[in-house]
Amino acid sequence: MRVLWFTNTPSCYEGKGNDYNGGGWISSLEQELKSHYTNVKLGICFYYDAGVKLKIENVTYYPINRKKRPKSLLKQFFYSREKASYIYQEEALLDLIDVVDDFQPDVIHVFGTENVFGALYKVVSVPVVLHIQGILAPSLHSFLPPKVSWLRYILYNRSIRSIFAAYREKLIWERNSIIEDRIYRGVQYFMGRTTWDKSVVSLVNPRAKYFYCGEILRDVFYAFNENKRRIPQKPLFISIISWQIYKGADLALRTALLLKECMESDFEWHIYGSDNAYFAEKLTGIKASDVNIVFKGVASAGKLKEAMLNSTAYIHTSYIENSSNAICEAQLSGCTCIATSVGGTASLIENGVSGFLVPANDPYRMAYLMKYIADNRTENEKIGKAACVLAKKRHEKKEIVARVVEIYNDILKNNR
Repeated sequence: MRVLWFTNTPSCYEGKGNDYNGGGWISSLEQELKSHYTNVKLGICFYYDAGVKLKIENVTYYPINRKKRPKSLLKQFFYSREKASYIYQEEALLDLIDVVDDFQPDVIHVFGTENVFGALYKVVSVPVVLHIQGILAPSLHSFLPPKVSWLRYILYNRSIRSIFAAYREKLIWERNSIIEDRIYRGVQYFMGRTTWDKSVVSLVNPRAKYFYCGEILRDVFYAFNENKRRIPQKPLFISIISWQIYKGADLALRTALLLKECMESDFEWHIYGSDNAYFAEKLTGIKASDVNIVFKGVASAGKLKEAMLNSTAYIHTSYIENSSNAICEAQLSGCTCIATSVGGTASLIENGVSGFLVPANDPYRMAYLMKYIADNRTENEKIGKAACVLAKKRHEKKEIVARVVEIYNDILKNNR
């Protein structure tokens, strides 16, 4: 069987396992697939600034340059979003078709809709399965915090260059959401893992076939013999928040302010990932350093795991989510999670049993639960252990890779 992946990360190309948050599970899946299913010939295509086609054993890597077309870029700024989306899509597909022609796959497996890869269903006869990651359209609807307009978001930037970048970001999200909608309505097969992403598929493309498929996490989180949790005496909370404003940095600031006012003991809140809190601080009028929030920047998987094992709880503040890998990794580490109940998060956490769910943009409920879990160590340990048991079953490597191959075979059988 020949399977061609289109991914948003280089997976294991040139030894890149993508240790940073976002895509590490794709390289983990690649490793498992080529270790246990040598009959599967794998091609992996991804955007990459500089690279050459490379074949290593059963895997062929196709790094492709994202071509810069100045005239096309100008058209995307001044044309309608719909017209701009077609211009971008048709130009991008030219390079992707060359890869399909070269590899000659039996199945095309597209990871996510952040790029145009899924639009291949329009121009190839090979069956295409879309592996749902985040979903752009709902994320765009939830991109800005309540009572914040795009104009306010754009003009809050500190320089002409950053204002331009924010406006360009808006255009790209709108354009890609339009492309995503076409992909969702046209693709015949989907892989997903939450009741939320399944409901989106059922709504926009009721004729499509949906396969449940879990995700393999980064290797370091499976080292269970090292998972000895050490809840600190002084409450220490951690979060992983990327640069997008919908990840809830403003909610973290508001929650921390309440904790500062209501918590008897002192605490710290470490935020990994993005270290740019300028917009959230200006929006809320709360300075991170005044409410015990420390931005730790990008960290490796090993450092994140160590932080989870030595924290009071993992806090997830996002306004929209499908299934956060950060939540899953925290659960696999036995760390209690408190998360906003948005998108597919309720498929990961049973409220009060394997973690806690909080209404979106509710700093009072979130602060209460953080205080509660800090004050009740026994309950904290119980919740963390229950989450670990659940996550071990959900992310079992051999079962997941077997399921992926089973889905490929089902698609080929159905396509015949």
